[in-house]
Amino acid sequence: MSAGREPSGEGLSGGSPSAGSPNGLSVAIVSYRRADLLTACLAGVHQHLAGHRVLVWDNRSETSTHIRAVAEQAPWAEFSFAATNVGFAAAVNALAEQAGDDDLLLLNPDAELLGPLPRARSAISAPGVAAAAPTLAPDPPDPRQDAGRDTARDAPWDVAHRPLTAVRAIVAYSGYAGRLRRTPVSGLYPAPPDEVTGYLTGACLLLSRAAWRDVGPFDEEFFLYGEEADWQRRAKARGWRLRLVDEPQVRHRGQGTTGGDPAAAGRAADLLRANLARQLLLSGGRRHADGFLLGATVLDRVQRSKRSAGRARLASIGNTANEVAAGAATAAERPAVLITTNTLGYGGAERQRVVLANALAARGHPVSLVCLQALGPLQRQLDPVVRLVRQPWWLPLVDGDGRPAVLVSGTTNTEVGFGTLWRRSGPGRDRRWLVASHTPPRPDVPTYSSAVAAAIRRSDGVIALAARHWDELTRHQSLHDTHYLAPNGIAPVRRMFGWRPDEPVRLGFLGRLVAKKNPQLLIAALAGLRDLPWTLDIFGDGPDRQRLAATTPAELRERVRWRGWAAGPDEALAKVDVLCLPSSAEALPMVLLEAMTRCVPVMASAVCAVPDVLDGGRAGILVEPTSEAAWRAALAGVLADPARLEPLARAGWERVNAAYTTEIMVDAYDTAFRAALGTTSARSG
Repeated sequence: MSAGREPSGEGLSGGSPSAGSPNGLSVAIVSYRRADLLTACLAGVHQHLAGHRVLVWDNRSETSTHIRAVAEQAPWAEFSFAATNVGFAAAVNALAEQAGDDDLLLLNPDAELLGPLPRARSAISAPGVAAAAPTLAPDPPDPRQDAGRDTARDAPWDVAHRPLTAVRAIVAYSGYAGRLRRTPVSGLYPAPPDEVTGYLTGACLLLSRAAWRDVGPFDEEFFLYGEEADWQRRAKARGWRLRLVDEPQVRHRGQGTTGGDPAAAGRAADLLRANLARQLLLSGGRRHADGFLLGATVLDRVQRSKRSAGRARLASIGNTANEVAAGAATAAERPAVLITTNTLGYGGAERQRVVLANALAARGHPVSLVCLQALGPLQRQLDPVVRLVRQPWWLPLVDGDGRPAVLVSGTTNTEVGFGTLWRRSGPGRDRRWLVASHTPPRPDVPTYSSAVAAAIRRSDGVIALAARHWDELTRHQSLHDTHYLAPNGIAPVRRMFGWRPDEPVRLGFLGRLVAKKNPQLLIAALAGLRDLPWTLDIFGDGPDRQRLAATTPAELRERVRWRGWAAGPDEALAKVDVLCLPSSAEALPMVLLEAMTRCVPVMASAVCAVPDVLDGGRAGILVEPTSEAAWRAALAGVLADPARLEPLARAGWERVNAAYTTEIMVDAYDTAFRAALGTTSARSG
């Protein structure tokens, strides 16, 4: 949209605010780690914006107790303390909900107000303005942050940016945007603009409530960095405008909240790189995103400052590994581990990769988790010491510290492609590629295409989830002469069994809503048990949700509740007495372990490794065959005698702790790593 053009009424469902709008203003601050910075930030707010609501969200960190002390000294601010680090975008969305109808002033905790921002507040009240930001006052000196920083190239208006392109992202990543600001390859303006054609950074950013209603909340796929730029891109697409105001009444020290923490600073750098790629993907397509990642990868290898930063990051990971492994093994005995995934969405295999990465890092391995297509919500569960890399499958260049390395890939086309190229790109004697299969075997035909099977055979071995899993995977095709067994694992989360004898049994389903998961079979089985006391809650989402939900008979719609997406197993499993998994195809489903470790009894179709997980029916109810009649009979037995559920819950918890803990899983992976690298005698099976 050209500068100065007013948006049409079409699409602006919230209505454009007029000058002198009665909208109030709420200050929204997302806190993380640094209580000293938050104290200074709140002092400036209290001095210059007294009388306005001040909302602070503290994302969980090792210093949250210090933030609570700050809250006690600022009773005029409303604090929310998260149980986990939910990320910046999710925190802002929560604060925006708390703010009601107010406009928002997003203020970083490492920003300090020097005035009440009258011009910026007036700008946000103008018709059609979605966001406004003031120029910046100079930062106070801080040797920890300013070492090596060329402050002469910073300008007070550098909160304003031109539209992002792959070239501009590469220039910014290289650190040359300031030098090249007078050329079109830089995203920085040569002089302060009035109307901003790209986006404003969020250190001190005012957002119109009318625009917020129209555009929607921040995209929570952006855990940190890029969320405000993406929101403004969407706002501009709907006709809203962005304003920069010459009003230097705020100081901002960039990356202040990660100061003094190499792991947090390294993760921030990972996320900045990945989210630049995501912005380009959303605005221009995959070629633009991949072009930037290619350029960034080249810079990481040829630019002196990038090489130095990379070595420092790898050294910090190695030092952490040494500290963790002290007394257990030397660092040399712990190879570096790369784990691939397409995304970090809410799937069982994706959850296992996060659990595995965290557990291997805790064991002392330097671990990198490589996302080949996008990040995803599970990134928030990844330990900061695990390096998070966004890389296209055809660019298998991930820096290491020189020690032997093992790549653990999945079996998707992109992952075996990455593995094939990675295996060829370095000395074979000190790197190994193991394919970890989580694929449900196909009973009557080969599980993998001939091309994928051929790629798997070029690896250094396959890791299967159980003996039965391996047998069924190789029933119709050859995959490899060498294989290892490593089950999924989970950390114990025990809670009390929750069935209430005076109420209907709460049956539950949790999973991706696709036909092979068979929620429709479960509903059909229960339709024949209308006279028994039960309810069914179905948690999850997926491409077949609408079609599957339509199978619910009209007379059961009050008893069968389609709950939609759940943020995690705790949210869903806390509301059910029995987890039902009627899938016709599974390997070793994480959802069973997640239920059993929470003392939720389980019923499951007896497919692949499920009978092993349920100890032949002693740790849960096995249903065979996977048919409506078999499931109806099994459900009738439970509903007629629900007292049997509590012993099953106890047996399930004991089974998980005996055979499916993270320690057992990592022991199996360590055995496979040593065998593959030749540091012990190779063992197969």
